[in-house]
Amino acid sequence: MKTSNNRPRRPKSRLLSWRPFFWRWHRRLGVVAALIVVVVSITGFFLNHTSDLGLGSLPVRQAWLLQHYGVKAPELSSYSIGDHWLSGDEQGYVYLDDQQVTQCRERLVGGVMTDRWLVAACSHELLLLSAEGDVLERLGETYELPVPVTAIGECASNVCLNRGEVLLADLEQVRWLPQKEDRPVRWSRSEPLPKGLRDQLLSEQLGVQLSWERVILDLHSGRIGGRAGVWLVDLAAIVLLFLAFSGFWLWYQQWRRTHRW
Repeated sequence: MKTSNNRPRRPKSRLLSWRPFFWRWHRRLGVVAALIVVVVSITGFFLNHTSDLGLGSLPVRQAWLLQHYGVKAPELSSYSIGDHWLSGDEQGYVYLDDQQVTQCRERLVGGVMTDRWLVAACSHELLLLSAEGDVLERLGETYELPVPVTAIGECASNVCLNRGEVLLADLEQVRWLPQKEDRPVRWSRSEPLPKGLRDQLLSEQLGVQLSWERVILDLHSGRIGGRAGVWLVDLAAIVLLFLAFSGFWLWYQQWRRTHRW
């Protein structure tokens, strides 16, 4: 008597019918997500060690990257003072030769050298600097400085200011006196910075307001690409969730098949 080996086949599970779909898209999206995971992992590593690497104080010098952030070369107003060049940009930063020394209120309007100080005049502040560029004193509206100052110059052995009228600046007593005598004033005039010094200054200072920490943080979050970059990172997060789910589902289906009684 023959016994039949033909057993009735079980209907195919609906879950198994999804296996080709999950397997196909798990592989495809895995390749796409790999690049984003690598970028996020590398930038995350640098951000975790930003203090050790000094990224917060490391300026970006690459012209194409600065252009992407809208950083342009500063427009400089420069003044020849003795053996030095005093320059200022539209953001109020003050430079002595090729070094940034401080930031003042409003724009630089000139400078003069006295026996004790190098006096830099901004429209709302006077800066008393050492020959090395150290800020020794700031004289502003707290000292009743008449503002806005439009020019600074030398009158005999004194410092004179112009704010519609010529004032004698007594820097020792911090007083601003009307000039009673009609003394000739040699006003500080803006002059073109020598090309070599200008190129050196821009090379040293361009990008000081943009650090590599900011760039890496924007790359990590996707903000470096604007709104589209943020959406791309959000999409990558969804893809990673899908990979986690599909990977677990494929493993579970394989586990069920190998552990079926």
